[in-house]
Amino acid sequence: MTTTLVPAVTLLAGVLSALLAGLYLAFSLSIMPALARLPDATLVSVMQTINRVIVRPAFAVVFAGAPLVAVVALVLALVAGAPVLDVLVGTLLQVASVAITGAVNIPLNNALDRADPDDVGDVARAREAFERPWGRAHGVRTAATTLGAVALLAAPLL
Repeated sequence: MTTTLVPAVTLLAGVLSALLAGLYLAFSLSIMPALARLPDATLVSVMQTINRVIVRPAFAVVFAGAPLVAVVALVLALVAGAPVLDVLVGTLLQVASVAITGAVNIPLNNALDRADPDDVGDVARAREAFERPWGRAHGVRTAATTLGAVALLAAPLL
């Protein structure tokens, strides 16, 4: 029974990871470059709104589901004695992505949320402290999530 679940659960982890990677990629290719061209107050206001709107059940399923289902797939593969290298790599990359988000992106989002939209100096300082470090961490988590999705989706084929 465990042996037959391994490919299905691994594919599910890969699909969830690919969905998350797509969301991250959309931010990298369109949202953040567009915001970079806008005034400080607009960037801060839009990101504050995104940070509030994104926390919904559908996002939670994808964001938490990708690493959790990957861990389940890894455990099932280990129990079944199935090949685990791709599942292990995919799982580690998904967990790394969540760790980056928790260690860097969320604290930066929280700091940005504290910016006073009516204080021009506060908004400028908030943007300066946010934009570059958030973008770097976001690039790393996008790459990790994407490579993890590839590993997880390839695992059942190998």
